Amino acid sequence: MTTMTEEQFVELAATIAGAWLEDAYLDNVWTEVDNGDEVYTEDAQDRFNDIYDRVQNIVYEFNSMETA
Repeated sequence: MTTMTEEQFVELAATIAGAWLEDAYLDNVWTEVDNGDEVYTEDAQDRFNDIYDRVQNIVYEFNSMETA
């Protein structure tokens, strides 16, 4: 069994959620803010948060099955 730090877990879940969002979301997910950074649009950020929560739950559930 492979263990990961909380930081690694968050990065993994965010990477999966971001890929899921970009694959499934039909509208443009990015917008440029005043300082030039690109960030998710408000709607895309809300959807990302929902997907991220689902990914976390899936991974936590999978991990608890492995340790049982």
